[in-house]
Amino acid sequence: MKNTIKLAVLSTLMSIFWLIPVQAQDNDGIATTVMITPKAGHEKALVKGITDYHHWVANFDGHFEYTWYEIMTGPDTGKYLARSGGHNWSEFDAEYDWQKEAGKVFETNVAPHIESATNVMTQEMTEFSHWPESFDGYTHFQVQDWYVKGGQFGKFRRGLKKVVDTLKAGNFPGYWGFFSVTSGGHGNQISLVTAHKGWSDMADKDPSFFDVMSEALGGAEEFDAFMGDWGSTFKEGQNRTVRRMPEASDYGK
Repeated sequence: MKNTIKLAVLSTLMSIFWLIPVQAQDNDGIATTVMITPKAGHEKALVKGITDYHHWVANFDGHFEYTWYEIMTGPDTGKYLARSGGHNWSEFDAEYDWQKEAGKVFETNVAPHIESATNVMTQEMTEFSHWPESFDGYTHFQVQDWYVKGGQFGKFRRGLKKVVDTLKAGNFPGYWGFFSVTSGGHGNQISLVTAHKGWSDMADKDPSFFDVMSEALGGAEEFDAFMGDWGSTFKEGQNRTVRRMPEASDYGK
């Protein structure tokens, strides 16, 4: 039974790597993310295997390009995330004549180094995201999971819009994105992702979140009241920091 479950998970991972990327600017904002647990002592072999696989699969039209991240903090430290975003739902139905060969290459050179893998699908909440024009220099990302309480989604979104609009108007010096989990994960799950240029960039900003929000809301008491009311619509989950892995994300271009 254990081997059957493991093969099913690895099959899911391989099928994900066969998908076609979208190049158009307008898309559904769909991303697929795989959390990968390497076998003990196989970390370097896994990175080497996936790098070679990426260089090989790049020769075929219709491959997704994944960015790999190492989880640096939290209970999943040492695991990897492989993410491909900016897709339309329709792309996930694409089939290609090289898929069978790709599956064999992946199963031979990559899968033996993987203990387990799980997948989630997300859709970016673009109206709430605020990204830099270029991600050059951004190496670390903080990811926090939120869980919106039942019947509170409308109030949650209204409060989130107020926060985002206030931070933008107040020139808060940070960048972020919000993503709703559409498959896998948990019900009403939202992920907040913030971009950073290394560990030092994670220090408190100037002006801070509190400074910008409290000034716009009319003071500290008003800030506390708003955050208490809005914060009652969701609960915070796991928080983790991930580091982009350029070597495992390279397709030889």
